[in-house]
Amino acid sequence: MSITKYNGTIPHTQWIDLKNNGVLIECAVLKEDGFGNVYYLEIPSLDGIDKNRLTRIISTPRSADIPLWETMGNSMLKNGMNALEYFHQLVKIITPEGVIMNPRVGAIGTGKVDTVVPAQLGDETAPNSNADERTPAQKRADTIAARKAEADAKATGVAPTG
Repeated sequence: MSITKYNGTIPHTQWIDLKNNGVLIECAVLKEDGFGNVYYLEIPSLDGIDKNRLTRIISTPRSADIPLWETMGNSMLKNGMNALEYFHQLVKIITPEGVIMNPRVGAIGTGKVDTVVPAQLGDETAPNSNADERTPAQKRADTIAARKAEADAKATGVAPTG
């Protein structure tokens, strides 16, 4: 599964299908790491005061030029607390496979890691020959195309090809 996300109209916001159910939720994206993990806050779950705090942080000058994580780390809220320290309790991570985690030491989403499956005991150089080389996004696109072709075929009464 690949996560579906679209850029929002405000810097650092994206609409993300968090539960892979076709419902996009507006999120403030703090960071995307090298593994494709997205660190985010769900904006609808914030109360009015926190939404105003987040809006003030996002709308600071040059905020769009640096990651939100860094912007929050350099911002102080009116209550005297560091913004990153305050909002960190609400941050979640979604992996490229769609698994939602709470950030903590000792756990990180890496997506699918290519592993070597030995053909025989002692032979550690045999690659996994059943590995699908497509990315999750390509797999999802192929699945959507196949379902659309199947629905079109069912509607017209013609057997699908391919």
